[in-house]
Amino acid sequence: MAVKGDVGKLMFENAGGTEANIGELRSWSLSVSKDSMETTAMGATSKTFIGGLISGEGSAELLYDASGNSDYQAFIDDVFTTGDAGDALFELFPDSATASKKIGFAGLITGAEYGATLGEIQVVNISFITNGAITSAI
Repeated sequence: MAVKGDVGKLMFENAGGTEANIGELRSWSLSVSKDSMETTAMGATSKTFIGGLISGEGSAELLYDASGNSDYQAFIDDVFTTGDAGDALFELFPDSATASKKIGFAGLITGAEYGATLGEIQVVNISFITNGAITSAI
């Protein structure tokens, strides 16, 4: 069964907060990559590889909400937090009605883009990277 994008959800918990559903979410994305390490022995005629370190990076697009609740505000302001306090927990859900289907990881918000365009809904674009293991139950 296909799942519509409008039922996705993002949960976020910064170092000083509690896990919260981030409202005004328009979209989220996550790209995961794995390094490859060559294991070819001398004299072989074909290369061989093993999987190496795994990392991820992603983004979220939120509708700007000037009266946003504290969870929304903590998410868009986390880019201003440094050190260990900047580490946060993320959970990405393709379907908000299925709590067991999610991708989870610790991560760092690495960028935030704020803007306004005449005649358009204002959006806040957030970028993040994973920090450690990524769990997937999709």
